[in-house]
Formats: sequence, C-alpha cells, structure tokens
Amino acid sequence: MLINEPVQRRIIVLGRILRNSFTPQLKTASVRQNVKLYSSEYHVTIGDVTKEVRPAKKPQYVPMKYLAIEPSQECLQHLRWMLQKDLLGQDMFLIGRPGPLRRQLAMQYLEMTGRELEYVALSRDTTEADLKQRREIQNGTATYFDQCAVRAAVEGRILVLEGIEKAERNVLPILNNLLENREMHLEDGRFLIPASRYDKLLKEHTKEELERWHLVRVNESFRVIALGIPVPKYLGNPLDPPLRSRFQARDISGHTFKATL
Repeated sequence: MLINEPVQRRIIVLGRILRNSFTPQLKTASVRQNVKLYSSEYHVTIGDVTKEVRPAKKPQYVPMKYLAIEPSQECLQHLRWMLQKDLLGQDMFLIGRPGPLRRQLAMQYLEMTGRELEYVALSRDTTEADLKQRREIQNGTATYFDQCAVRAAVEGRILVLEGIEKAERNVLPILNNLLENREMHLEDGRFLIPASRYDKLLKEHTKEELERWHLVRVNESFRVIALGIPVPKYLGNPLDPPLRSRFQARDISGHTFKATL
C-alpha cells in the first residue's frame, strides 16, 4: 500500500513523540547562590549589599522580635532587594496575596536596619487629616497636630501604608507630591520641601528666615513602604498610574514548602 508523503511525515513525527515520552528526562533545577546576612553595630550586609546603620533617636519606635535568628533564603532575597531600594532612595510597594507575610517582611527590615516606624492601616474611612494634620481644640484655640506621614517625613522614619487598595481615590493623591518631590503643603501654613533644596536655601539665607517662611526640611532618610494586594484579582481600588509609578514593586508570594520546614 502506497502512503503519500504528508501522511508518512506525520507517522514519523508521531513515532518520535511516542519514543520521547517513554525516555526518562533529566530534571533541571535553577541553582541560586545562597545569600547570607551579616549584622554589626554600624553596618548590615546581605550578600553584596551593605548599608550603614545609625542608632535610632527613639528606640521605642523600632519594631522588635520580628527578625528570625536564621532567616530563610527566600526572606533574605526580599530583604536584600529592600536594602538596595533603600540605598537608592526609592519607595517600595510589596504586593502579594492576603496575609501577614508582607507586613512581617516590612517589620523585619525595619528591625534589621534599626529604622523607626510610622504605621497606617488604610481603610475606606481614612481621610486627609489622618495622613497630614489633625485639628483639635485646646483651651479654646484650634491647634494642628502632625500625623504619621508628616512625622515620618520630618523625622526621617519609614512610613508603612497597609491596605493601600482599600483607600478612596481622593486620599492617596495627597501623598503623590510627597512621594515624587518630597513636598507637601500643611494646614497650619508650613510647607515641606526636600532636603537638597532646603540645604541649598540654607547657604543663601539664615535658618531664622526659613522658619519665618514656614519651610520645613524633609529628612533624606524618609521612605515609604506600601503593602497591597493585586486588584482586580481581589476586591479593592486599583492604584492610579501616576501614584503607582512612584513605587518600586516586588511580588511577595507565599512561603514554599521547603522554606516552611
């Protein structure tokens, strides 16, 4: 029986597939170099990234008992990435499935580097006053009190925003200018400006003049760590593109079975 050429070609390919399906295949595993953590009184080193550690002005603001004695390699990879972004002066966005892993990772980084914390759990009820300044009446006079975002910017702390997908759209743009330009207008008449511009003005004017102009210096150590979940896979409000571009994002997946052991 004669078999035309296309049918013969299909039979040859089918035979090759059947032969390969019964031959054992070697499993290739990606080999990742182990990352080690070295910590001293003045420096923290993860792999090839080193950061100088300064003593905290208020140690009670530094998280404690979050960092494990021997962190897993997966955790060290995340901490190394955060250490790099901190050295570059970039704000971070940790995104992952619902759970405490992202918050624990942020607290571990703050404990490892000795950084002071300002924490905000965002919700639909969060308003502009909860982030900037809150007005209270004392002795018949309206007084403004700085809130977490302002305190973190002035004191050089790390602002952790958890549940960023729960906030309303008219709340987060308040932080947009603070994230991009390190500037913010306050309700009491003061104006936050970046450290580089403040230091430049300080060379031309006195500190009393800058205080009279109500200019406040934003500390160069100020950072923001946002914690969120992917939307629309989960319920929430997606971030606006201008605000999303201010962060360096990293996917924080759940622990693997090997890391859990």
